Amino acid sequence: MTNSTALVNAVSAYSIILSGLIAMALTMLMGKQPRRWIFVYICIIITGLATVWYHGFGETFGAMLADGGTNLLVAWALQIAILGDYYSRRIQLLIGSASGLVSIAFILFTVLTGPNQARILVVSFDTFGGFSFGELLILTNALIVVGLLGINLERVPKHAKPLLFLLCFMSFSALLLATASDDQLDFQVIAYHATWHLVSSFGFIVLWAFNHTRFNMHASREE
Repeated sequence: MTNSTALVNAVSAYSIILSGLIAMALTMLMGKQPRRWIFVYICIIITGLATVWYHGFGETFGAMLADGGTNLLVAWALQIAILGDYYSRRIQLLIGSASGLVSIAFILFTVLTGPNQARILVVSFDTFGGFSFGELLILTNALIVVGLLGINLERVPKHAKPLLFLLCFMSFSALLLATASDDQLDFQVIAYHATWHLVSSFGFIVLWAFNHTRFNMHASREE
C-alpha cells in the first residue's frame, strides 16, 4: 500500500468515529432511543477507532484483528437491536447467541492461523480486489440484518420506509466500494476504500434518522 492511500484511508476513518458521536449527540438532543441502539452507536465509534489504528499505524496483525473484530461487533449489535425491536425473547437469544459465537470462533481461528491465512481472498476480482473469509462473514452478518428488517417491513412506519430504502441503497453502494483493495486508486482521486468509509459514515447517520423517525416522530404523530 502506498503512503498516500494509507493516509487517505486513515483520515477518512475519522468520519466513522464522527458519525457515531453525532448519532449519540442527536439522540440526546432530539429524542430518546432504546439502549440497544445507543449500544450500536457506541460500537460504531469503537470500530472507527480500530479502523484509524489499522490504516494509520502500519496495518499490523493486531490492528487487523481489531478492525475486523469491531466490524463484526457492529454487525452483531445491529442484529441485537433489530431483534429487540421486532422479535420474541427466545428468537433474540437464539439468533444473537449463534451469531456472536460464530464471530468469536472466527476471531479465535484467525489468531491461531495467523495473518497470512486471514489475508487470503476467498472471492477475487483479480487486481481490483475481492473478499477474504472475514469480510464475507461481515457481509453475511449485514445481510442477516437486512433480512431481519425485511421480514418486518410491514411493521415499519410508513413515513420511515423511505429512509430504510435509502439506507439499503447506501449499504449496497458501500458493498460495491468495499470489493476494491485498500490501495486501489483510479483517476488520481477515486480512492475506493476511503470512499467506502465515507459512504458508511453517512449511512450510519441515515440509520440514526431512520430510528429517530420510528421511535420519536411516529409517537408524536399519534398524539
